[in-house]
Amino acid sequence: MIKHNDYCVILAGGLGQRLWPLSRRELPKQFLDLFGTGRTLLQQTYDRFSSFVPADRIYVSTFADYADLVLQQLPELDDSQVLAEPVQLSTAPAVAWATFHIEQMDPEANIIVTPADQMVLNVENFRDDIVRGLEYVEEHADFLALAVKPTYPNTAYGYIQQGARQNGAQFRVKSFTEKPDIEVAKVFVESGEFLWNTGLFLFQVPTMARRLESLMPVMAENWRAEARILSRDEEQQLIERFYPVSLRMSVDMLILEQSENVSVQECTFGWSDVGTWAELHTQLPKDADGNSAIGGGTVVLSDCSNNCVYAPEGTAVCLQNLSGYVVALRNNVLVVCPDNDPQLVRKLFNEVRMKLGDEVS
Repeated sequence: MIKHNDYCVILAGGLGQRLWPLSRRELPKQFLDLFGTGRTLLQQTYDRFSSFVPADRIYVSTFADYADLVLQQLPELDDSQVLAEPVQLSTAPAVAWATFHIEQMDPEANIIVTPADQMVLNVENFRDDIVRGLEYVEEHADFLALAVKPTYPNTAYGYIQQGARQNGAQFRVKSFTEKPDIEVAKVFVESGEFLWNTGLFLFQVPTMARRLESLMPVMAENWRAEARILSRDEEQQLIERFYPVSLRMSVDMLILEQSENVSVQECTFGWSDVGTWAELHTQLPKDADGNSAIGGGTVVLSDCSNNCVYAPEGTAVCLQNLSGYVVALRNNVLVVCPDNDPQLVRKLFNEVRMKLGDEVS
């Protein structure tokens, strides 16, 4: 049962570089309708949580340039529920700000942190798993990572090793490995001891606040100096002052590698991270040869298999004798590369940007 002190923070400030050139600086993947449902990834994430978390307790953390876009896509939110970061760092600073912000209103709050770019197949199981996790963190001063059983050795995900059972569905985290190579991933999957990290984390405000006090003492001290709820302008001034020197790490690293009181709960809601072309391809409809085509353009394939093609409306893509590739055209960038290396697109993005600048971002 969702209680009065349960809050949700949606992380929606990234660039989505591993889905470049479909994900671009002016419109990153979280603001795109990738599956033709009429709802973007951000909107689908909001829909999942707003079915059981009151709308006024849902916050979206994003880059300042995207704040208006968030409000356009989620008109249900008040602009005070959009935490607009002055610079794009990683997700740990975003979670730190959200924690301090919610602490002012509800110092004993339970917080759900979620990425904005995930697929969840079973919404009913999702709600049940979240509620079970909230009940756990309300009784335990732990961070709780939600994880799923791996189905194959995926090198794009983090792997959490389960330790001693804590309380029914929860286990102590024994180890965490971020994006292992293929041979290590195979060992992890075969062992049966490891789960995929979903990036969903639950905790009570005091649990995160204590961790932040040790890692970011100056920011924590200044935030609480007035012992009152800060005005919006006062809060923004603090963020602009301290944010650029905040922790430059992901919330996954902050919790799973930098903290000791961490538990994991295996979930069954049918999950996929839509962060790479390979993962997107697995979720898209396919023809008899395993090819997927999105974007509304014309795609003509001959002797092709297992490709993922993005062709925008008004364009045509013709391929012959190609297998296992990403072919994506958007604006001024065409990418053609194998889709079996989740880091390859990001590498290509960085190389092209060094040559041509932000016009390709």
